[in-house]
Amino acid sequence: MLRQYVESAKRAVTLGVALCAAIAAVSVSAQTAARATPEAWRVIVAAAQKEGRVVMYHATAPAVADRVKADFEKAYPGISFEWQRGNSGAISAKLDQERVTGADGADVAITTEFPWFRNRAKDNELKPLVGPATAGWPGAHLYEGSIAVIALEPAVMMYNTNLVKTPITSYRDALRPEFRGKIGMLDLTGTLMVSFYDWLEKTNGADYLVALAAQQPKIYISVVPGAQSAAAGEFAIAHYVNMSTAAAMLAQGAPVKIVFPQPTFSIRWPMGAVTWSKRPNAALVLADYLMSVRGQTAWNGGGESASPLPNIPGSQDNKTLNAVDLAPYTPEIVKAYSTKWNGLFKK
Repeated sequence: MLRQYVESAKRAVTLGVALCAAIAAVSVSAQTAARATPEAWRVIVAAAQKEGRVVMYHATAPAVADRVKADFEKAYPGISFEWQRGNSGAISAKLDQERVTGADGADVAITTEFPWFRNRAKDNELKPLVGPATAGWPGAHLYEGSIAVIALEPAVMMYNTNLVKTPITSYRDALRPEFRGKIGMLDLTGTLMVSFYDWLEKTNGADYLVALAAQQPKIYISVVPGAQSAAAGEFAIAHYVNMSTAAAMLAQGAPVKIVFPQPTFSIRWPMGAVTWSKRPNAALVLADYLMSVRGQTAWNGGGESASPLPNIPGSQDNKTLNAVDLAPYTPEIVKAYSTKWNGLFKK
């Protein structure tokens, strides 16, 4: 069943001293990641083994993180992989708190909040990506030598087949009278969701959000509980779910169907290793693993998303995913849009 949805998606979306020594051995440019010499990289890996642990904060589906954990720990025995999941805005806030207080937390972060990563890179608060995988990483998916977009993923709708008898195929179908009070939609959790709702208005008409608000939707704060609620029948339609979360519900046998509206909204997953990490070498090792063919297969090989690398088994085709650019969404624009959105959905 999942394979069918993957094919449908493709069609529809057509370190201390050791670290210092390593960094000294590389050169850095704005768009090309730094690269350690083989000897320097061996020093980093050995130091990571001594650190023995790495922590990733992420906002994707738990099933994806579990795949990555299982394979990473096989690739690097002795380094325990831990992950914590949350919505992207909340993760950014938590990371900033750790940055200011020095609290132990994430080593590597993967969220949709691209502006947060760009700001941290501007302030030299992301580590240069120095591992061997940087050699083959596409320049179009690498920023400041310290941010790698490791996946592109479509956003989908999902509905409960026990509650929806006439299938939906588009965002405008959610405005049908029978769905009044039976729609779940994601809260305005960060810059990505501002861009999504703005995109909805641009692609479905300026009246769309007003009409959607009139449907009296229920607001969920994260895609995972939203998808779970739809699967449990708490509402009929989950209006916004990333493909990996929807696919996990389907794989669990939930009575749901995945919908790829046309056009399809797609997202980028930027990754960075933070400079305030308590395990600086393990952070670099995990970052390099995620950029390697092996790590890309673990992350994207389930078919939910597309790898920036070519020929990753099971990956969607990244050329068919025109992911949103968050650069135009400045803090001022986000604030103004949030006021408008909250006035519609939280009055």
